[in-house]
Amino acid sequence: MIPVDSSDEAAQREARDKWGRNKYSLYTDLSLGALFFLASKFFDDLTTAALITSAAGLAVVIVQRFVKVDLLGGLAMFGVLMLLVSAGFSLAFDNDWIVKMKSSILGLFVAALMLGDAAFNRGRYFGGRLERYMPYPIHQQRMSLGMGGLGLVMAVANYVVATLFSTDIWLYYTSFGDFLLSMILVFAVLRFARRTGA
Repeated sequence: MIPVDSSDEAAQREARDKWGRNKYSLYTDLSLGALFFLASKFFDDLTTAALITSAAGLAVVIVQRFVKVDLLGGLAMFGVLMLLVSAGFSLAFDNDWIVKMKSSILGLFVAALMLGDAAFNRGRYFGGRLERYMPYPIHQQRMSLGMGGLGLVMAVANYVVATLFSTDIWLYYTSFGDFLLSMILVFAVLRFARRTGA
């Protein structure tokens, strides 16, 4: 039997503990994305889908008060706030083009917040909250900087897909494709933000 280094064992235990604490908020985020896709297909109206998803986000906030698992961990509460802003867009501009563009507009807004945090606060706000999910130490400023860059790329990608392709293709992209793209970019950001020697 090969002896296991105690520091490796502790790191693995810490990673399992973090996953145990954070998996429900990840499931919540994925479920809200799937709800938007299904509601868009069922009602054939992006505004209705945005309003339904926002209502579901508010319901999660209420449910959180009655359950012990963390449904809104890390930045999930920020995500619910973005859902409400999205619903506001949908109500103010009952127009499919605006509903499509809200991802780009909100992406640019979030990117500005992340980049501002990196530039003026050394990433202590957003980078610090994202570090909660990490199984290893990160540079908070580099994390905020990387996530700001990710937000810019995602905003531009959404604009390109919404402009050049049909609403159906955009719907598949926004429900599934942008998740895959963002995951690839997140791994790049994590590599960029990881403290060397960690």
